[in-house]
Amino acid sequence: MLRSCVAVLSVAMLMGTAVEAQDTNHVGGYLLVKSTDQLKVLAANAKTLPITRLWISFVSPTLTYVNGSNTLVGTGLNLTSDADGGFAQVKQYVQQIEAGGVETFISMGGWNYNCYPYLYMQYSVGGYGTSTPNYWKIQQYGGGSVSGCTTANQYCWVCEPASEHTSLDKSFSIFPEPGHSASWTAAKKYVQAGAGNGPAPQWNEDMIPGTQWKAPSGVSSLVPGSTQYIKMNRNPYEDIVYLAKDLGCTGVDVDYEEMWHADTFKTGNGPWDLTQTVYKYAAILKNVESTIKTVAPAMKLSTAAGAVGAWSGNWWGGNLKGVWLKVNQMYPDLMQFMATGANSGGVNVMTYDLSSNEQYHECPEDGVCALDQQVAFYMNTYDEANIAASVGYEVGTPAYPDPTHDPSHQLPLTNQMMASIISQTQPKHKMGFFWELYKPAQAGQATPTQLAQALCNALLPGNSRCTGVIPPYQ
Repeated sequence: MLRSCVAVLSVAMLMGTAVEAQDTNHVGGYLLVKSTDQLKVLAANAKTLPITRLWISFVSPTLTYVNGSNTLVGTGLNLTSDADGGFAQVKQYVQQIEAGGVETFISMGGWNYNCYPYLYMQYSVGGYGTSTPNYWKIQQYGGGSVSGCTTANQYCWVCEPASEHTSLDKSFSIFPEPGHSASWTAAKKYVQAGAGNGPAPQWNEDMIPGTQWKAPSGVSSLVPGSTQYIKMNRNPYEDIVYLAKDLGCTGVDVDYEEMWHADTFKTGNGPWDLTQTVYKYAAILKNVESTIKTVAPAMKLSTAAGAVGAWSGNWWGGNLKGVWLKVNQMYPDLMQFMATGANSGGVNVMTYDLSSNEQYHECPEDGVCALDQQVAFYMNTYDEANIAASVGYEVGTPAYPDPTHDPSHQLPLTNQMMASIISQTQPKHKMGFFWELYKPAQAGQATPTQLAQALCNALLPGNSRCTGVIPPYQ
């Protein structure tokens, strides 16, 4: 995301917004779970929390969960040393949070669970010459050449810095293509039927987690992610629904950020086309949606969406520009399922981790560089695409640009920026969400409680929740 890798109807109508949105305003927050103690204290204060939606993150895209097994072992979200990985505790707290009026979602993905280190280094960071925002990692750790980025330095630490102590075999994952699954096959057929005059879908079911995959460069590398779902003949896009159902959650969330996929499988000669990534993302959504309709018809589905995701125009690589726009154009029912109606959990636009570095053209237009300006610009692209979307905020120091390499172009959420975005852009949208509930803020920056209260007052005026706090945990 969520890297560390969404107001009121009458106001929206006055602002001229034509986008149909979900029926109820919401304030949402993502929780990067580090301890069941976080959920315990949230559960104890559920009735007064200044949020109405909570995303519990993250489970792995290669998770396994058998219906009724009541365990977090194999999900990527093992929280305790208990035999069930903390399932019983999480279920208890989820039930209390839900009873307190806060909807809970299980989120699949997040930055690490989207990052394929070798392919991200080769085709994203190192795929567009030396004058790109993150090429400094190849210069610093690889001696200026992609050949110097190896397993020993986790391919020049492109997914996470060395300080995070990650491992290639356990810390990262891809969103797999489970070719053995009937529901995945059905999802592919749906995507193929909607491709129309676009390029034919090309699938990569040979890219199997835990095995070596040979890239177009000729280099073989370990595909990140667990192999357990294959050994157990499971489909993670089904299992996340079973898991959420057994925990008693309102919904599930798909946080898809595979930039490496777009850069590896692009077509054309520049500007390029990333429709193959549109197909993959659409198939994932369809697989989850069809499982919801079969297993838990009332369950909600949300997704994290890139800031540039609804922006039309040429794509020059390195991000997921236009992916959500194209999904909406080619498979509008998928976007509508998440954005409107009874199953809508929200299209949560990550309008943060933005940069003001004009050297690399990271402002969407010349002079549109301040955080509030960029948020307004990107949310307007979703409005123009007729996608009902939620405004995203990030507490504390952004993950991008790198806070040690390029701190001068970071755009943190100061109290001033928070007030500006909430007054200028938020009124056009029915939900605001933020990353993350327990992320520390620096002096002059909005804290999680300040942000949640401000969003609550804007979206749910008069609600007693708006005086509540995000409680500390031990």
